[in-house]
Amino acid sequence: MTDQILEKCKKYQNHFSELFKIPCHIVCSPSSSAPVLCGSENSDCFCHCCNYDSDHHDLLATCFYGCNEANRWNGKYVYYCPMGLVFVASSITSEDHNVSGGLVLGPIVMGENQDVVSDLPVTGREEEILKLPSYSPKDIHHISELLCCVASEISGIDEQKYRNLLYDQEQVLKDIYMAKTFYEDSASQNAESLLSYEKVLRAAVLQGEKTVALDMLNEVLARVYVYSNYDINSIKARMLEMLVILSRATIEAGADTNEIFRLSESYIMEIERSSDVDQLAVWISDIVRRFIIQAFDLAQVKHSDVVYKVTNYIRKNCHEKLTLDILAREVFLSKSYLSSIFKAETGVSLTEYIANIRIEKSKKLLTTEGVAISEIAQACGFKDQSYFSKVFKKETGISPKKYRKNYFGVDMD
Repeated sequence: MTDQILEKCKKYQNHFSELFKIPCHIVCSPSSSAPVLCGSENSDCFCHCCNYDSDHHDLLATCFYGCNEANRWNGKYVYYCPMGLVFVASSITSEDHNVSGGLVLGPIVMGENQDVVSDLPVTGREEEILKLPSYSPKDIHHISELLCCVASEISGIDEQKYRNLLYDQEQVLKDIYMAKTFYEDSASQNAESLLSYEKVLRAAVLQGEKTVALDMLNEVLARVYVYSNYDINSIKARMLEMLVILSRATIEAGADTNEIFRLSESYIMEIERSSDVDQLAVWISDIVRRFIIQAFDLAQVKHSDVVYKVTNYIRKNCHEKLTLDILAREVFLSKSYLSSIFKAETGVSLTEYIANIRIEKSKKLLTTEGVAISEIAQACGFKDQSYFSKVFKKETGISPKKYRKNYFGVDMD
């Protein structure tokens, strides 16, 4: 975030705070250092004294998370904190498409203050919450729209995104076709040369060298295209190999494992559907950029992500009864909203995800001697053995008994 943009943020920060009586936080995310909260901060702000989790509570992480999510959701994002309070975030992007910061309003009570107090996960803050400003869902929607417009004006997001999109496409294709001139008839057009460049890209991700990783990206893509002789099937094969390498490196660098696996699965399907060589080049460039951002930026706030919390809760409690109502209460969201964002983020419904986790756990138990299938059904949250067998066969194509027999080579029951 430049000094000029930061000054604009401070100006609007004051306007929002005075108009809505809500703390307005400025997140500044320099390209060469960790993000920080800027501008006038009130040390008496509710969040600075939060007693939900003193070991893990971090206002900066919460706000930075909101800005990144806003960037993914067309510039604005409304979310809950663990205390059941609402935050409204809008992102500000830099010229290279990365999140340079944003504006975050909160905490806000949505609805009645007394309702929030009655559902508090901790005690001791009731009186303070009763004094917080409260707004209806409709009002918060209006506030989010206004905040998004202000953030867009500050960063010139519409014009900038269009200009940068054209530049990125042109630059990627330019680098690739220039590479043809330099590498086509040279000794560098070989598998060893390609692998060496991929190793440099992977090392940059692992070592946190964001600028180097982005600079290497087009070089690697160019060599992939030349080595593949511009044959789309061969290019797809190399791209899939590179995705596997980079996804592992991104996870090692600190990104969330579940998120990277989810992205990888989605990207693999997109690559398989691609039929245009030039379009694939631009698209794969964006994929790798997203991986790099995951490694260097979003890993800092993965603990705040709603989907991360829900999936983590499901894994820890899959042996118990799990309903949408229970999960929604766990993250302080409405059932319909949680259901929609979970499907959008993971590509599967909560019901499907719960079933998948239970089946995966049951597979591990089925390969353990001395545990009856009826006990496995209970340990994995199925109401009885019959229902467990039905779901297991639907998901795997064979019964639990057959699965166990295939593993051990003999009938264990």
